[in-house]
Amino acid sequence: MITVTIWLAIIGFIDDYIKVIKKDKSGLAGKFKVVGQVGIGLIVGLTMLFHPDITVRVTKAEAIAKNYEIKETFTTKYTQVGKADKEVEMAYVKTTLTNVPFFKDNNFDYNVLLSWLGDNASKFIFILFVPIIIFIVTAVSNGANLTDGLDGLATGVSAIIGATLGILAYVSGNTIMADYLNILYIPGSEELVIFAASFLGACVGFLWFNSYPAKVFMGDTGSLTIGGIIAVFAILIRKELLIPILCGIFLAETISVILQVSYFKYTKKKYGEGRRIFKMSPLHHHYQKLGMHEARIVTRFWIVGIMLAILTIITLKMR
Repeated sequence: MITVTIWLAIIGFIDDYIKVIKKDKSGLAGKFKVVGQVGIGLIVGLTMLFHPDITVRVTKAEAIAKNYEIKETFTTKYTQVGKADKEVEMAYVKTTLTNVPFFKDNNFDYNVLLSWLGDNASKFIFILFVPIIIFIVTAVSNGANLTDGLDGLATGVSAIIGATLGILAYVSGNTIMADYLNILYIPGSEELVIFAASFLGACVGFLWFNSYPAKVFMGDTGSLTIGGIIAVFAILIRKELLIPILCGIFLAETISVILQVSYFKYTKKKYGEGRRIFKMSPLHHHYQKLGMHEARIVTRFWIVGIMLAILTIITLKMR
């Protein structure tokens, strides 16, 4: 997490330096930003796959049945009401398992997507898994960057997301809660709660001065880093498939830009004149053009962000 923070902060700082100090409004070329995001995504993906300490806990029987790479085994006791304690053999394994929201049996293994390779699927999983991680890191980082357009918008939304990730990290690192909620127990993820708390504190402290009318601005140094932190945090606790819900604001902002640009290019090519879906993109600027006050837009986006965060937490039991 510290590596991700420093890596993306440097990329964002270079962009801001070119814009502010060098007086070049174009900033760092987009391709160099993407190269930096892809680079850190590659590091995260390979680390997740090959670092021996990044494991999840499953039953030993499941580990053997699904041919997981077992790192450690142990026996644990489960207390049953009115019955004798039940002993179960457990194992810490290297796997690409992740949690899927809304499904009863909510564990999904990326290896399934390569099942046509038979027993060789696990050997070639990096071909699929690493690009997925790169895409998630790049998409969320850019989504946060696009959201940073109004005073306090990206900061407030990110604080809400950070608090939610902290809760998810806590339950994922607590054996009792992980068993009760039927989610993957991630050894060491309780340490991420400290990082989440620091992240939340930094966002709230910054929001004190960034709220309307803002006295300080985060620029790409902040927004690119915040997006990368959120993406990698979710990946580490195996909740990356919750990102479309939890980071729904980032997703809406990104989609609004994609739709606007695509439709403009399509209509220009077909009719000789570019047309727009929104008055302006990203989405928050559309509401500005409709005459809504900046502070109201930001507050309403925060409210939506809180509702999405609650929905994300509810998915732990809503299946």
